[in-house]
Order: sequence, then C-alpha cells, then structure tokens
Amino acid sequence: MVDVRQLELVRALAEHGSLSAAARDLGFSQPALSQQVRTLEDQLRTPVVIRGSRGVELTEAGKVLLRHSAVVLDTISLARAEVEAVTGLRQGHVRVAAFPSAASTLVATAMATMTKKHPGVTFTLVEAEPPKALELLEAGDCDIAVVFRYSNDAPRAEDAFHWRPLLESEVNVALPEQHPHADSDQVDLAELWDSRWIAGCPDCRGHLTTACQDAGFSPDIAFETDDFVALQNLAARGLGVALVPQLVLSAVRVDGLKFKELVAPTRQEISAVSTPGLAAVPGVRETLRALESAGDYYSVSP
Repeated sequence: MVDVRQLELVRALAEHGSLSAAARDLGFSQPALSQQVRTLEDQLRTPVVIRGSRGVELTEAGKVLLRHSAVVLDTISLARAEVEAVTGLRQGHVRVAAFPSAASTLVATAMATMTKKHPGVTFTLVEAEPPKALELLEAGDCDIAVVFRYSNDAPRAEDAFHWRPLLESEVNVALPEQHPHADSDQVDLAELWDSRWIAGCPDCRGHLTTACQDAGFSPDIAFETDDFVALQNLAARGLGVALVPQLVLSAVRVDGLKFKELVAPTRQEISAVSTPGLAAVPGVRETLRALESAGDYYSVSP
C-alpha cells in the first residue's frame, strides 16, 4: 500500500529532478531517500524513476502516482488545516438542547460568551425538556443537553454520560397579589390545600404532585402549560397558584404576582450533560466551561 510519505517523495522528485535536492527538501540523507525509492518500487513491482546523467525522471508509473498525489496530499493538507482550526477554536459547531428557561438564560449567556471569545464557533439550539434532551444526546443529535431534576426526586441512576452541575434554583410559590398568603414571608404548602393549581411541564407537574402529597393533599390542577410566561399570567389573573423555579424568574417575571419561599424548600438542580468523547472536543469543552460560568452568574443574580 502506498502511503502519504511515499506520495510526498514522488512529488519532491518531480519538482526537483534529483535525488539530492529531493532529499534536502524532505529532510533525509540521499542514501535514505534512495532506499525509500527502492522500497516503493519493490512494493509496486515496477520502476518509479529513471536515473540519468542529468538527474531523475518519473516513469509512466511514477507520473500516475504524481497525478493522484496532487489530489491526496491537497486533501490531507486541507483536513489538517481544518482540524487545527477546530482544535484552536477558529471554527467548529456545537449543538445544544435545553429546556426553555435554561435556553433563555444559561445557554444564551454561554453562547454569547463563546461567540465573543471564539467567533468561528457556531451553535444550534433546540428547546427540549430533560427526557427529550437526553434522548437527543444519546441518539447523537446534540452535543450538550442542559437538563434539570428536583431535589426530592429519586437518585439519578449511573449512566455513561458526562454530568456537570451548573446551578441549584430554589422553587418558589407564585401567588396572585390578592391571595390571602401574598404578604407572608414563607408559605407552607399544606396551607394551600384548597387552592387551584397551574402545572408546568410534565416533570414540573410530577414535582408539584409529589410536593403536595408530601404536604398531605393532592393538588387540584386546573391548568397545565409548558409555557412559563403563560403559567405566570394565568396565576397573576387569579386562576390558580403555581410552583416556579428562580431560574424562570431570571428569564421573565410577570407583574401581579408575589413569589414566596416555601417552609419546606425544594430546588431545581440544573446540569449540562455530554459524553466523555464529546466533552473532549474543543468547542464542546469550552461551551461546557462557559455554561458553568453562566451557572455561577445566575446563582447570585436571580
């Protein structure tokens, strides 16, 4: 099999027309270069060069190799340049899947940081709740999944993913301004047993049900919406109360609501998830770091 070094040898012989000049160009001694020529001719079972008083010329077989070497060596050179660009973060593309409130806060901040530091790196952002985002990652359809779980959820099973904690977002209860508990410093969920509730995404709805059951009642869920703006507006108009993580309030806060701490607090634990292999890719690695920095920012700037 002809390798890249042998193609470089043929091209150098064609350019310089002598063994000694080609050897200098490639950084070999002339005897070492002559040995490589003999090895190539033995492999091909035909002469590659003709030696004469004026130097060397390529045979027909050598000219065939030269013609193909131009394409192969140029392609390899281009590939090497592109790899170096990716490694040096001069180019690259990172695909992110994130739930809506993280997309508009953590991810937006991280991508802005990356674009400023590494303008050659581009992004694709898909909104997806945690189960779907992890499915996209497992299927190879994204490079980073930004997901959440609640502090009272069952422990996460071990898997092959690469998890990076970003932020713990405290969950508040959103009350209309006219609600009897709107002026309380803290609210006990048990005191809201007779309230109508507005539930969020499926995972948020599961957390609401569990938290209320732990408080001794089953919530009367009047409305369900995956849109956290709609959820707040429904509550502000007196149609129910809702549990809202602080990160949502970093994205948007609707007038007409009071957000109160719970006596028995729970938190939304947010992580960036990748795979060990993807996490080693320069663009993905730096985006994960930018997400961690964004998590630090939002942990002190609700």
